[in-house]
Formats: sequence, C-alpha cells, structure tokens
Amino acid sequence: MQWRWTLRSGGQGAGPSGLARKVSLPWEGGFSLVELAFTLAIICIVVVVVFEAYANAYPAFRATSAVQLLQSQLRQAREVSIDQRRSVQVTFKGTAELVAVVQGINGGSNTQIYDYFLPEGLKYVLLSGVPDTPDGYGNSYAVNYNCPSNTLPCTITFQSDGSVLDGGGAYANGSIFIGITGQAQTARAVTILSATGRIKDWSYNGSAWH
Repeated sequence: MQWRWTLRSGGQGAGPSGLARKVSLPWEGGFSLVELAFTLAIICIVVVVVFEAYANAYPAFRATSAVQLLQSQLRQAREVSIDQRRSVQVTFKGTAELVAVVQGINGGSNTQIYDYFLPEGLKYVLLSGVPDTPDGYGNSYAVNYNCPSNTLPCTITFQSDGSVLDGGGAYANGSIFIGITGQAQTARAVTILSATGRIKDWSYNGSAWH
C-alpha cells in the first residue's frame, strides 16, 4: 500500500493544524497468490528434508550416546577395582542390563556398584552385515567374552591391577556389541584388552568402524 499527504484547509480529516492527513491509494502491493503458494511449497519441501535427515540421524546419535555410557560404566568398574584393590564383577544380563559388584573379602557379601540398563531400544545384538571391530577380538556373539554356553548372563572380572578375566575366568580379550535391531548404522561396540583392562568404544557408520 502506498500513501500520499494531502493539504487541507480544515474540515473533516484535517489534523490539529488543519494542514494535512494521510490518504491511501488503491494501488496493488504485497505478494500475489501464486507467489505465496510457491513460497509455501518451498517451506514444505525444506521441512520434509530436515525431518527425514533428523529421523535418520537420531537413532545413530542415541546409539553413540549409549556406547559412551557403556564404556563409562565399564571404566568405573575398573577404577573401583584398582582403587579398592578388590575384584569387581561385571555381569551382562538379559538383553540390555549391566550389573557391577565389588566382591566381598574372605567370603563376605558383595557390594553392588550399579545396575545399569542401555537406553530404550538399544540392546546387546549382532547386526546383519556388520563385521568385527578393527581390534579383532571376535564377533561370534553380541557379548563375545567366552561366556558359559555362549549365553547371558555372562560375568567378567576386573582385578585389582586393572586386568580382566573373561567369562570362563581366563585372560582373554573381549567385545560387546550393541545397537538397534535392523538398523546397521546404529552398530556400536566396546572392546576390552585383557592384560591392561583398556576399554575402547567403536562406532559403525554403515560401511566401516571408526
């Protein structure tokens, strides 16, 4: 809308001084209907693209967060074993549970450190087409740690020097694989070096571990 000022000598519409008032002209202004429709279509396309990108990225983000938390829980168990100079048992249970206890001295009762669950939707799982990690500690099972009968529950033991015993009570490296069923891009893993207790997390991007 465009405006012009008109001089008035008084009368209706005159300002306090009787000099002028704004008068609108009936000229066209703003956007046409076609322009508005075109702009709206572009906005809808952008929203759809952003939503799809978010929907694809969110599960991978949750999986990365989950493996970092899992790594943190295992490191905590190792640190407690070293600090207290006592063995700490970590048990992988069900499909997503992790329990850590400090072993009692001379047959005393164990003390639980935590009872942790992976975030909803994440579980111990081997996803189709996902290879072993570059560490090469094995990927025959989701919890690949010489577990009795290769089933869960499976308990590993952090010793007072930080080293780790596998599910059979021997020194052996191990891998724990997690993810969301049917979504290879959510494959994550933690590997543990038996001799030192070094714990490392891995993420799979759909074609390789990193």
